[in-house]
Order: sequence, then C-alpha cells, then structure tokens
Amino acid sequence: MDTTTEMTAEDVKKIVTDAVKAALPGYARHPAAETSFEIEFPIAHRSGNLAVHQKQLLNVMMKKPQDDGIPESILKAANERGELYERRLIAQGRKVSSLTAGGANAGADLMNISLSSVLLERLYLNSELAARLIGQEIQMPTNPFNLPLTTSRPQFYSGVPELTAPTATGPGTARPQLNAQKLMGLVPFSDEADEDSVLPLVPMITNQLGLAAGQALENAILNGDTGGTGQSPQDVGVLAGDPRLMFDGVRKLVLAQSGLKVSLATGGISAANCGAIRKAMGKWGMSVGSLLWVFGVKGCQDVILLPETLTAEKAGGRAFAGIATGTAPSLFGIPIVPSEFVGENLNASGVYDGSTTTKGSVYLLHLPSWILGVRRGFVVEPFRDPRAGTTWLCCSFRRAFIPLESLANTSAAAIGINYTV
Repeated sequence: MDTTTEMTAEDVKKIVTDAVKAALPGYARHPAAETSFEIEFPIAHRSGNLAVHQKQLLNVMMKKPQDDGIPESILKAANERGELYERRLIAQGRKVSSLTAGGANAGADLMNISLSSVLLERLYLNSELAARLIGQEIQMPTNPFNLPLTTSRPQFYSGVPELTAPTATGPGTARPQLNAQKLMGLVPFSDEADEDSVLPLVPMITNQLGLAAGQALENAILNGDTGGTGQSPQDVGVLAGDPRLMFDGVRKLVLAQSGLKVSLATGGISAANCGAIRKAMGKWGMSVGSLLWVFGVKGCQDVILLPETLTAEKAGGRAFAGIATGTAPSLFGIPIVPSEFVGENLNASGVYDGSTTTKGSVYLLHLPSWILGVRRGFVVEPFRDPRAGTTWLCCSFRRAFIPLESLANTSAAAIGINYTV
C-alpha cells in the first residue's frame, strides 16, 4: 500500500525556513527581537546578496527609486523591524544605560531593516553623547513645536483652621519651543568606482554618513551658538554652514549663568574640583543615575590618572582600575563619556578666541533636563557633477535641542573651565 504523501509548496517553504533558522540565526533574525516576523531572504543584486538597507542605499547611488526591486512584503517587514529597533533604543536610553546599537560588525550589518534605521544606528554608535540622550528624544509633529511643561507643583499647607480654605496654588507651566534645524552631509564616489564595482562602497558609505551625522550633532549639542542680532557666536572662526550655528548648545547656555561655572585653575581635574562642579548643580546634581560627565580627549587621560580611578584598591576592583583597563568608566558613580568636541583649546573664560588656546573644559549634565527634538529622519539623495566625474550622496536630517527650563531657573548642567590641558 502506497503511504507516500505529495509535498505541498507550504511544506517545502517550512522545511527551507526551518533550515535557515537553524543554520543562520544571527543572519536571518533581528537581534534580540522577540517578534512574529517571518524569515525573509536578503535582496539579491549583481554578484551578491544585500540586506534591505544596503539595497536601498545602492538604489540611491544608482539614481533609482530607493525601494526599487524590493518586494513589498520584505520592505514592510524591514520598516517594522526598523521601528521596533528604534523603540528598543529609546527604551534603553531612558534607562540611562550604555547603548551598543545592536552590535555593529557583529551581524547587525546583515539585518533586514530600513536605511533610515541603519543610519540612525550609525549615528548613535559614533556619538556616545547622542546615544545617552536618545531617551530624551521626542517626535515633533510641527516645526516649531511648543512643548507643554509643568514647572512646579501645587503647595500644601499645614495648620489650616477648620472650615477655612488654604491658599490656592496651581502647578506652574511653561511652553519651551523646539525649532528643528537641518543637518546635511555629502559623500562622493567616482564614475570609475561605479563602473568597476559599486557594491563594496555601500557599507563604507553607510558608515561615513553615520559618522558624519554623529559628529555634527554632538558638536552642535556641546558647542552650538546661534548668536543674535548684533552678536557673533562665542567662538571665533565659525563659518556659515557650521553645525554649531544650529541651536544654542550646553556650553553657551551654561556660561551665561555665573553660578554654573567652576574655575579649575588651581588643581585642574581633581576629585575635589569635580566635586565642586557637581555641587554647583545643587539638587540637580544629586541623582547619580541621571547625571553624565563629558570630558575631552586630554581630560579623559587626566581622569584615568586620578588616584580615585587609577588603582584597583581605590576604583573598586581591577575591572574599574584605569591602570588595568586604560579607561575611567565613572567618577562618583556618574558615567563618563569622552568627546572630541569638548573644548580643550579655549581661553580662561571657556570660549575659543584664537589667541589663548591652552585651557580645557569639562561638563556635568542632568540628562532629563534636556530635550532633543526630531522633525525628520534620514533622507539620502544623489546628485552628479559631470565635470569631476563624481556622484554625490546627500544625507540630511532635522533636529532641535533645548533645556526643559531656562538655566536661569534650574541647574541642568555645570561646566568646569580655566585649567591648563
């Protein structure tokens, strides 16, 4: 008796899908995403297979519609994965934890997520400061966008006589305004590169766009200065188009408040001086889990050499000792983030004047007191210069940055200045 059963197309699909899941789990599934998405195969092109974001970038480079040649079902899944990934990043950021953004160069490059999500990932990988602020990002439905905000609580009174109403007090409110500005970056590639093989350029250009975006945003957050009528930016030599002209950054806002500036002229970067910076923030400096140190390149080396961070005995074990690890992950339990855009060529007042360039700076931020507005995600478009035989990829996104309340009323950050680097 013949007991064989004819296999259906669904049976074949299940066998192949199960085999892919077993053989290539990191390649076929989004990292740590417990989703019900079906396994999708990479998009094929020329001599190899490309993930969705790589195929989208390749389409842009070849002046085709971004989603050309990508089946609608795969594109939908990629967008859903990208949105899920962004939500997971934001959730991590709200915990004020260190973000790894999915593990670049360890499988994340092969995931089927959208181009915009991948560029966002690269931005966070290349700017730890931006990664720390991701939990403070809000989507802007309009530009400008007024953010409703409660600034104070109702007052309670004791000793109120019977049948007597206490003094009425309502919560204080404010409407800080987010005004998004556009950041743009350009990446060129030659006709010869396109003619010979454009595929190897795709991951390189993706990384370049993300690196440039992260650097520009971080520079603006720390050193931004819009100036004003009859005024010039705080630093000399800032030319049109510089990211620092987007919005007023932390240094500009903090230097305007005398009580938030701490001179480190005596002692430089020391535990006592860093404690004085924290003290200047008052109650905003008390919540260790909400604070973040931002040191420059040379400042980080100074922190490593502090007695409090150098040895295992003082740092709390070999895993935290600068002499063993080459890093200082925290000071007073507050995480440390290095940034090349922390000014270490300033004058004694904390600005760059082009003359005195021997003084450094260090920041302490209360992260919940700052807001990053997001008006537009990443858009990548090509244009060609036939004279040079070059095609340029133009990447742009729009961001805003403000303190929740004026630093005249709060101590959302403090800065240490005037120490010799």
